[in-house]
Amino acid sequence: MQEESSTEQRILEAAESVFLEDGFAGARMQHIADRAGINKAMLHYYFRSKDKLFELVFRHKMKQFVPQITAALHDDSLSFLEKMDRFIMAYLSMLMRNQGLPVFVLSTLARNPQLLQFFQLEFGKEVVQIMQEEVKKGNIRAVDPHQFMLTLIGMCIFPFAGRPIFSKIFSLSDDSYQQILRERHVHVMQYVRDLLTVR
Repeated sequence: MQEESSTEQRILEAAESVFLEDGFAGARMQHIADRAGINKAMLHYYFRSKDKLFELVFRHKMKQFVPQITAALHDDSLSFLEKMDRFIMAYLSMLMRNQGLPVFVLSTLARNPQLLQFFQLEFGKEVVQIMQEEVKKGNIRAVDPHQFMLTLIGMCIFPFAGRPIFSKIFSLSDDSYQQILRERHVHVMQYVRDLLTVR
């Protein structure tokens, strides 16, 4: 039983890396089997189709992509700016560990948007509600919360999704771009402070 579980885990890890590298259309079951160290017949024994295997991998990655990092939103000891600082730091840390994730998720949802039905996407509503309350209290400036969230998430995700473009435009080495990504939190948070601080 433990051996079966180990084999299944190896397959899922191999499939994840192949799908992230090649996308759904480019991924081949034989390539996944080779990377998992098994034959193709065994791969089909565990996962009968590429579609089913892809769905399992996508669900797993979406659990990372959809932030499981909203505890700070409910911490009443933090100001809204402090909550945003923790949110941004956690979100960017997750993306640094999974740099191919934004392209993978966005391309998958463009092809198969109904996959979103499997996930609870409520944190955006929570942020909007909290922002509206903070504006009433005079703690932050009044801005459109939907525009704010679109901009904030875009500022976090696009440097990863747009990496090939920006690396080429600015002739950046991999090391240089990695440094830009490591510094991203400071710049995103500066935008949030400048936008929301009451003057």
